[in-house]
Amino acid sequence: MNAAPYAGFWKRLIAFVLDSIIAAVPPAIICVPLLIWQGRSLSQMPQDQQPIYILSILVTYALWQVLSLLSIWLYFAFLESGKRQATFGKRIMKIKVIGKDGQRISFARASGRIFAKFISYMTLYIGFIMAGLTNRKRALHDYIAETYVVREDFQPTDTLPDTPSHPWWLAFFIIAAVALFGAVLLLGVFASLPAGKAFQAAAQLQTLAQQTNLPYGTITAGEITYYHFSDGYRASFEDENGEEYTLYLPLEGETICCEEYPGNSCEAIGFEECE
Repeated sequence: MNAAPYAGFWKRLIAFVLDSIIAAVPPAIICVPLLIWQGRSLSQMPQDQQPIYILSILVTYALWQVLSLLSIWLYFAFLESGKRQATFGKRIMKIKVIGKDGQRISFARASGRIFAKFISYMTLYIGFIMAGLTNRKRALHDYIAETYVVREDFQPTDTLPDTPSHPWWLAFFIIAAVALFGAVLLLGVFASLPAGKAFQAAAQLQTLAQQTNLPYGTITAGEITYYHFSDGYRASFEDENGEEYTLYLPLEGETICCEEYPGNSCEAIGFEECE
């Protein structure tokens, strides 16, 4: 045996992707044909009966999620606690799961390891990245379940030596993930504000104005509606209080202005009132 019997990050990642695909097949075989049939039936139903079919589609989708969770749980738990101690993906990558004593883990511990992966998800995948940066190459769910992922030729009598860890890289990924999450959150909050929607609408108006042979009419994107008239382009949207704002870009103009209505103020969205 080599000094470090642990499975590397990339082997674990490939095995996980393969296993996720395999575990997703049974629920899809059950639910996808049913959803297709319900969708076709919905298109043929009278309008007054469509809400019932829409509800049935939502129920089928919920069933799909429940079956997916059960499939993932049973697939990983049975195989990782079985004789081979490995899922099919892990077998392909020639790795397996062991307990802290080097022995095969129980079904209960394998189940706990699976559900501990949700915590690794909740940490913005940092829990998974830990497998490449920590001592003995353990992910967060390995620490929680007290397990290790090793090569398939590992024997219970073999040792589990320490390996170099990379705390600074781990700290970097944590900071980067938190910063990215914060940026996305701030962008979402900013976009929901009148000023955020206004700048989004203004950027799209400029894009529309640069397109040639654009037909007259309306285009709805998200919560903003764009209009192409003979005199130019307009974008309408509402703030969180239901107040409507409209931006106007003349056909031959470059400056976007705000068409002010009673009860709202163009100053609130940072654009000057149209003359």
